[in-house]
Amino acid sequence: MLKPGTTTGMILGSIIMLISAGGCGGRDVKVLAKVGDLKITTQDFKIALSNLPENYSSLTGSYKGKRKILDNLIKKNLLVQEAERRHYHRSPEIKKEVKKLQAENRRKLKKEIENLKERMRVIDRHVYENVMLDKLNSRLKEEGLKGVRIADSEIKVYYQDYARKMKIINPVVQVPDLKKVRGQIQAILVEEELLQQLGKKSKVTVQELFFREIYGDEKDAVIDDNP
Repeated sequence: MLKPGTTTGMILGSIIMLISAGGCGGRDVKVLAKVGDLKITTQDFKIALSNLPENYSSLTGSYKGKRKILDNLIKKNLLVQEAERRHYHRSPEIKKEVKKLQAENRRKLKKEIENLKERMRVIDRHVYENVMLDKLNSRLKEEGLKGVRIADSEIKVYYQDYARKMKIINPVVQVPDLKKVRGQIQAILVEEELLQQLGKKSKVTVQELFFREIYGDEKDAVIDDNP
Protein backbone atom coordinates (compact mmCIF):
# COMPACT_ATOMS: atom_id res chain seq x y z
CA MET A 1 0.00 0.00 0.00
CA LEU A 2 1.28 3.41 -0.92
CA LYS A 3 1.78 5.89 1.89
CA PRO A 4 0.41 9.45 1.54
CA GLY A 5 3.04 11.98 0.62
CA THR A 6 5.66 9.48 -0.52
CA THR A 7 6.04 11.13 -3.91
CA THR A 8 5.43 14.76 -2.95
CA GLY A 9 9.07 15.59 -2.29
CA MET A 10 10.20 14.09 -5.56
CA ILE A 11 7.55 15.93 -7.60
CA LEU A 12 8.28 19.27 -5.93
CA GLY A 13 11.96 18.61 -6.47
CA SER A 14 11.23 17.95 -10.12
CA ILE A 15 9.61 21.36 -10.54
CA ILE A 16 12.54 23.11 -8.87
CA MET A 17 15.10 21.18 -10.88
CA LEU A 18 13.30 21.92 -14.14
CA ILE A 19 13.29 25.62 -13.31
CA SER A 20 16.91 25.74 -12.15
CA ALA A 21 18.00 23.80 -15.23
CA GLY A 22 16.10 26.20 -17.47
CA GLY A 23 13.58 23.51 -18.39
CA CYS A 24 16.26 21.60 -20.22
CA GLY A 25 14.90 19.00 -22.60
CA GLY A 26 15.26 17.59 -26.06
CA ARG A 27 18.93 17.56 -27.03
CA ASP A 28 20.07 18.36 -23.48
CA VAL A 29 18.52 15.19 -22.02
CA LYS A 30 20.68 12.08 -22.43
CA VAL A 31 19.88 8.48 -21.58
CA LEU A 32 21.99 7.10 -18.73
CA ALA A 33 20.43 3.64 -18.45
CA LYS A 34 17.55 1.49 -19.66
CA VAL A 35 15.38 -0.80 -17.59
CA GLY A 36 13.42 -2.79 -20.12
CA ASP A 37 11.66 -0.19 -22.25
CA LEU A 38 12.02 2.51 -19.58
CA LYS A 39 14.80 5.09 -19.93
CA ILE A 40 16.59 6.77 -17.04
CA THR A 41 17.75 10.16 -18.30
CA THR A 42 20.14 12.82 -17.08
CA GLN A 43 17.08 14.81 -15.99
CA ASP A 44 15.81 11.88 -13.90
CA PHE A 45 19.25 11.69 -12.31
CA LYS A 46 19.37 15.42 -11.52
CA ILE A 47 15.96 15.17 -9.85
CA ALA A 48 17.12 12.19 -7.81
CA LEU A 49 20.15 14.16 -6.64
CA SER A 50 17.99 17.14 -5.67
CA ASN A 51 15.78 14.93 -3.48
CA LEU A 52 18.59 13.42 -1.44
CA PRO A 53 18.35 14.12 2.31
CA GLU A 54 21.09 16.41 3.64
CA ASN A 55 22.90 13.56 5.37
CA TYR A 56 23.23 11.79 1.98
CA SER A 57 24.59 14.83 0.16
CA SER A 58 28.15 13.51 0.48
CA LEU A 59 27.26 10.86 -2.09
CA THR A 60 27.10 13.49 -4.81
CA GLY A 61 30.76 14.39 -4.36
CA SER A 62 32.23 11.20 -5.80
CA TYR A 63 31.76 9.04 -8.86
CA LYS A 64 31.07 5.96 -6.71
CA GLY A 65 28.38 7.81 -4.82
CA LYS A 66 26.68 9.00 -8.00
CA ARG A 67 26.91 5.51 -9.47
CA LYS A 68 25.21 4.14 -6.38
CA ILE A 69 22.36 6.61 -6.84
CA LEU A 70 21.96 5.45 -10.44
CA ASP A 71 21.90 1.83 -9.23
CA ASN A 72 19.14 2.74 -6.78
CA LEU A 73 17.10 4.27 -9.61
CA ILE A 74 17.53 1.07 -11.60
CA LYS A 75 16.50 -1.08 -8.63
CA LYS A 76 13.42 1.05 -8.03
CA ASN A 77 12.30 0.72 -11.63
CA LEU A 78 12.94 -3.02 -11.63
CA LEU A 79 10.63 -3.36 -8.63
CA VAL A 80 7.97 -1.10 -10.17
CA GLN A 81 8.00 -3.16 -13.36
CA GLU A 82 7.67 -6.33 -11.32
CA ALA A 83 4.64 -4.85 -9.56
CA GLU A 84 3.14 -4.05 -12.98
CA ARG A 85 3.82 -7.60 -14.20
CA ARG A 86 1.77 -8.77 -11.24
CA HIS A 87 -1.00 -6.39 -12.42
CA TYR A 88 -1.09 -4.44 -9.16
CA HIS A 89 -1.82 -1.31 -11.18
CA ARG A 90 -5.12 -2.83 -12.34
CA SER A 91 -6.44 -3.23 -8.79
CA PRO A 92 -9.38 -0.84 -8.07
CA GLU A 93 -7.95 -0.21 -4.60
CA ILE A 94 -4.52 0.70 -5.99
CA LYS A 95 -6.05 2.88 -8.70
CA LYS A 96 -8.04 4.71 -6.05
CA GLU A 97 -4.93 5.18 -3.87
CA VAL A 98 -2.86 6.43 -6.82
CA LYS A 99 -5.59 8.86 -7.86
CA LYS A 100 -5.90 10.16 -4.30
CA LEU A 101 -2.15 10.74 -3.94
CA GLN A 102 -1.89 12.33 -7.36
CA ALA A 103 -4.67 14.76 -6.44
CA GLU A 104 -2.88 15.63 -3.17
CA ASN A 105 0.39 16.20 -5.00
CA ARG A 106 -1.29 18.37 -7.62
CA ARG A 107 -2.77 20.57 -4.90
CA LYS A 108 0.64 20.96 -3.31
CA LEU A 109 2.25 21.59 -6.68
CA LYS A 110 -0.30 24.26 -7.55
CA LYS A 111 0.47 26.01 -4.28
CA GLU A 112 4.21 25.74 -4.94
CA ILE A 113 3.76 27.07 -8.47
CA GLU A 114 1.76 30.03 -7.16
CA ASN A 115 4.55 30.74 -4.68
CA LEU A 116 7.10 30.60 -7.49
CA LYS A 117 4.97 32.97 -9.59
CA GLU A 118 4.81 35.40 -6.67
CA ARG A 119 8.57 35.17 -6.21
CA MET A 120 9.04 35.88 -9.91
CA ARG A 121 6.75 38.92 -9.63
CA VAL A 122 8.78 40.25 -6.70
CA ILE A 123 12.08 39.58 -8.48
CA ASP A 124 10.85 41.32 -11.63
CA ARG A 125 9.82 44.31 -9.50
CA HIS A 126 13.24 44.41 -7.83
CA VAL A 127 14.98 44.42 -11.21
CA TYR A 128 12.78 47.30 -12.36
CA GLU A 129 13.37 49.24 -9.14
CA ASN A 130 17.14 48.81 -9.32
CA VAL A 131 17.28 50.10 -12.89
CA MET A 132 15.14 53.10 -11.96
CA LEU A 133 17.27 53.88 -8.92
CA ASP A 134 20.50 53.64 -10.90
CA LYS A 135 19.13 56.08 -13.45
CA LEU A 136 17.87 58.49 -10.77
CA ASN A 137 21.12 58.38 -8.80
CA SER A 138 23.09 59.06 -11.97
CA ARG A 139 20.89 62.05 -12.80
CA LEU A 140 21.05 63.41 -9.23
CA LYS A 141 24.83 63.30 -9.37
CA GLU A 142 24.73 65.28 -12.61
CA GLU A 143 22.38 67.82 -11.11
CA GLY A 144 24.46 68.09 -7.97
CA LEU A 145 22.99 70.23 -5.20
CA LYS A 146 21.11 72.61 -7.45
CA GLY A 147 18.04 74.02 -5.76
CA VAL A 148 18.73 72.24 -2.45
CA ARG A 149 20.18 74.20 0.45
CA ILE A 150 21.58 72.33 3.43
CA ALA A 151 22.50 74.53 6.39
CA ASP A 152 25.90 74.11 8.03
CA SER A 153 24.10 73.59 11.34
CA GLU A 154 22.26 70.56 9.89
CA ILE A 155 25.51 69.03 8.70
CA LYS A 156 27.11 69.62 12.09
CA VAL A 157 24.20 68.03 14.00
CA TYR A 158 24.26 65.00 11.71
CA TYR A 159 28.04 64.65 12.13
CA GLN A 160 27.82 64.85 15.93
CA ASP A 161 25.13 62.16 15.98
CA TYR A 162 27.20 60.03 13.61
CA ALA A 163 30.32 60.41 15.80
CA ARG A 164 28.35 59.54 18.95
CA LYS A 165 26.98 56.34 17.42
CA MET A 166 30.42 55.33 16.14
CA LYS A 167 31.81 55.68 19.66
CA ILE A 168 29.00 53.58 21.10
CA ILE A 169 29.77 50.80 18.65
CA ASN A 170 33.53 51.05 19.17
CA PRO A 171 34.81 53.41 21.90
CA VAL A 172 38.36 53.41 20.50
CA VAL A 173 37.41 54.11 16.90
CA GLN A 174 38.95 57.12 15.19
CA VAL A 175 36.04 59.19 13.91
CA PRO A 176 37.02 60.94 10.65
CA ASP A 177 37.25 64.71 10.67
CA LEU A 178 34.12 66.60 9.61
CA LYS A 179 35.95 68.02 6.59
CA LYS A 180 36.54 64.51 5.22
CA VAL A 181 32.93 63.36 5.49
CA ARG A 182 31.17 66.67 4.87
CA GLY A 183 30.40 65.84 1.23
CA GLN A 184 28.93 62.44 2.15
CA ILE A 185 26.79 63.95 4.91
CA GLN A 186 25.58 66.66 2.57
CA ALA A 187 24.58 64.03 -0.03
CA ILE A 188 22.68 62.06 2.64
CA LEU A 189 20.81 65.14 3.80
CA VAL A 190 19.98 66.06 0.20
CA GLU A 191 18.49 62.59 -0.30
CA GLU A 192 16.51 62.89 2.93
CA GLU A 193 15.17 66.26 1.78
CA LEU A 194 14.19 64.74 -1.55
CA LEU A 195 12.41 61.86 0.20
CA GLN A 196 10.50 64.32 2.39
CA GLN A 197 9.36 66.22 -0.68
CA LEU A 198 8.33 62.98 -2.41
CA GLY A 199 6.51 61.84 0.72
CA LYS A 200 4.34 64.96 0.63
CA LYS A 201 3.38 64.23 -2.97
CA SER A 202 2.53 60.57 -2.44
CA LYS A 203 0.33 59.09 0.26
CA VAL A 204 2.22 56.41 2.19
CA THR A 205 0.42 54.15 4.69
CA VAL A 206 1.76 51.27 6.75
CA GLN A 207 -0.57 48.65 8.23
CA GLU A 208 1.21 48.65 11.58
CA LEU A 209 -1.10 46.24 13.41
CA PHE A 210 -0.99 43.69 10.61
CA PHE A 211 2.79 44.02 10.31
CA ARG A 212 3.16 43.63 14.07
CA GLU A 213 0.92 40.56 14.05
CA ILE A 214 3.34 38.83 11.67
CA TYR A 215 6.73 40.24 12.65
CA GLY A 216 6.25 42.18 15.87
CA ASP A 217 7.79 41.87 19.31
CA GLU A 218 5.41 41.66 22.25
CA LYS A 219 7.70 44.02 24.18
CA ASP A 220 7.12 46.80 21.66
CA ALA A 221 4.37 49.33 22.21
CA VAL A 222 1.36 48.94 19.98
CA ILE A 223 1.18 51.53 17.20
CA ASP A 224 -2.12 52.21 15.47
CA ASP A 225 -2.35 52.03 11.68
CA ASN A 226 -1.59 55.24 9.84
CA PRO A 227 -4.73 57.28 9.11
